[in-house]
Amino acid sequence: MSPDIHLTSSASAGPLLFQEPAPGGVRCTVCPHLCVIGENSEGVCKARGVRAGQVVSLTYGRPASVISDEIEKKPLFHFHPGTRALSLGCYGCNVLCTGCQNWQISHANARNETARLSELSPEDAVALAKRHKLSGVAFTYNDPVVWIEYVHDVCKAFKEAGLYTAFITAGYISEAALDYVGPVIEAFKFDLKAATPDAWAKLTKVKDPAPALDAAVRAQEKHGCHVEAVSNIVPGLNDDDESIKTMAGWVRDALGRRTPWHVTRFLPEFELSYLPATPIKTLEKAVVLAKREGLDFVYVGNVPGHPGRDTVCPNCGRKAIERDEQMAHNLLVRDGLCGACGEDLNIVDGWE
Repeated sequence: MSPDIHLTSSASAGPLLFQEPAPGGVRCTVCPHLCVIGENSEGVCKARGVRAGQVVSLTYGRPASVISDEIEKKPLFHFHPGTRALSLGCYGCNVLCTGCQNWQISHANARNETARLSELSPEDAVALAKRHKLSGVAFTYNDPVVWIEYVHDVCKAFKEAGLYTAFITAGYISEAALDYVGPVIEAFKFDLKAATPDAWAKLTKVKDPAPALDAAVRAQEKHGCHVEAVSNIVPGLNDDDESIKTMAGWVRDALGRRTPWHVTRFLPEFELSYLPATPIKTLEKAVVLAKREGLDFVYVGNVPGHPGRDTVCPNCGRKAIERDEQMAHNLLVRDGLCGACGEDLNIVDGWE
């Protein structure tokens, strides 16, 4: 947690949503796992459990991570570039990636860890952001699906305060839960894990990626969210040419050619610590392949200082945004368009 951020203790429990009776317990319907949870137990995510016959959120109002961060680190490159957001995450996760870089919180059981955390109400989250001159809120570090009631309440408060909202997710969410939170989220950063269900299952606890893919499209089409896709390129699992082309083709066809796609460098971590880091040349090749598939904006991620982080106009080839490790610099963007040729860069707000 940033040293200049302090939590208060005025949050209250959220509403009990997304559940139905089931033989042997209560079924949680917030995501497609549809866990049937017994009394005093938790679901796959370890953040939602059954107490007194009801599904409850074990993390409502108790973030495990509270950080002021650049929006580009989410990564979101075309959504309010150059701004900073209050970044919140909690214990638990419903996708449980084998190579997660935040496994200390995402794979932790909220039952054991959350009680010691200070509370942060939606109103205090807004006040915190305003006090530190932050432009919005981003739910990140674990999947925000698992504490969807708190995400909804915080995002609603931020929108009412004129601040932006971002949902950093693997998209494994039920349609009902997405429609609940969709009206109050503005950006939907989607983790496109792999090109095949088999590789997706090796990287996460998700065997069928179809609901996640559908969620990204629904967020864009039904709720008008700005969507960016991210794929961590993992050696031996999704780094071959066919996988790259398949994923790029999905982004193009499902979300549109102007949708930013970030191909990020895998770094050995957690259960995949035995694998090597992704060669930078693999990422650079992925950029070439994806642009051949018709994508306008493909970025290299997790490689500090790489020129593949900059935004280049696909029409005139001029550099519109230059990014270093601390800031995004506006060179040519004017009202979301290229200032040199007028091309639509699919950039939401940003510099005034």
